Amino acid sequence: FQLEMYIFNSLKITNYLIIVMNINNAAILAGGFGKRLGDITKKVPKPLLKINNLEFIKYLILKLVTQKFKRIIILTHYKNSLFQREFHNLVIGNTKIICKFEKKPLGTGGSLAQLKRYKRDFLILNGDSYINTNFNKFSNINKNKLLKIQLIKNTNYKSNNKLSNISIAKNNNVIFDNKKKLMNSGVYTIKKELLNKIKLKKQSFEEDIIPLLINQNKVQGYFSKNKFIDIGLKKNLHDAKKILKKEFDVKAIIFDRDGTLNKNFGYVNDIKKFKWLKGSIQTIKFLNFINIKVIIATNQSGIGRGYYSMSKFNQLNRDINKQLKKNHAFINHVYCAPYYKNSLIKKYRSNANLRKPNNGMLIQAMKDFKLNKKNCFMIGDKVSDENAAKNSNINFYYKKNISLFNQIIKNLNSFCNN
Repeated sequence: FQLEMYIFNSLKITNYLIIVMNINNAAILAGGFGKRLGDITKKVPKPLLKINNLEFIKYLILKLVTQKFKRIIILTHYKNSLFQREFHNLVIGNTKIICKFEKKPLGTGGSLAQLKRYKRDFLILNGDSYINTNFNKFSNINKNKLLKIQLIKNTNYKSNNKLSNISIAKNNNVIFDNKKKLMNSGVYTIKKELLNKIKLKKQSFEEDIIPLLINQNKVQGYFSKNKFIDIGLKKNLHDAKKILKKEFDVKAIIFDRDGTLNKNFGYVNDIKKFKWLKGSIQTIKFLNFINIKVIIATNQSGIGRGYYSMSKFNQLNRDINKQLKKNHAFINHVYCAPYYKNSLIKKYRSNANLRKPNNGMLIQAMKDFKLNKKNCFMIGDKVSDENAAKNSNINFYYKKNISLFNQIIKNLNSFCNN
């Protein structure tokens, strides 16, 4: 590796042109044993530890999916079967997840050699650390560099001796510096030229490869002020809960049904007339994956008008769930307002507070699922939906004429960044 790097460096490239790289491949290093956590990782590897009832690695996957990465490779060793079972060949929207198993532990360096077959530049993330980053922006790298590292101030990890004595110098070069100490955050952009040089043997990326690259001026630095968390230590697990709750605390999304999830043909009451709008099933599957409740609040005055019965409505719900089950997805609950002031059925003339634009269904959902205005929002296609949300003091987004999956990505980003 050293000889190859010497030859590469001898080219003496001096052009500092920034390349806008269209990186849509990411890899997550998730093969470690997590020994520093003791008994906590005896049965569950670090990346699969639940933080606020969601596996830690899913926070990373969520960021990658919402930033439109098309391929995510999870590099595994310890407890590989747990990763394989949940993630291998999983497709979320336009993103495919693949798990690569190393039979013998290769370390953070040797593990990366598995990526050379893709012949692509990669974004690399440590599977046990998190920092809120615009990965698309981070991917921009100087033409003469092989690696880009995101650096942070080392305020909480004084015992960390892996790349904790570096800083950013002229032309964004990363240098060793014992005075202006910055720390590696475990976020990298790595060029395919470098991946091709890494040997499939046990080695550390941080200790065996990066220092050599720094000495040869092949590493570009990127400083971030965002909060960083590493769950490799027991004392950090509590901090992780607070940081990630602040970053992402969506517990439920309430959807109108007709015109939002499916085509509105008027009083839809049979599965033969039920046609999903583009991206709806993908959206529900994605929300299930990141443990966000999927709730429907739908006006169904057709029941009160006598066009169809409540049993017919319930049968449609069962048929919808059968379709979703085939796609490994599900709806958590459906709230229905069958009321109409001139209903042919007397019992459906009262309790009109449930009917949108009134907010009875939303209030009931918030009570049943222990929600509040800070951790849920609503998507609908009518003014009555918007008013119901306003009456409940929750955020509302109109269904747009685009794929619901593409919209939900934007809505989540907007909601979480408010």
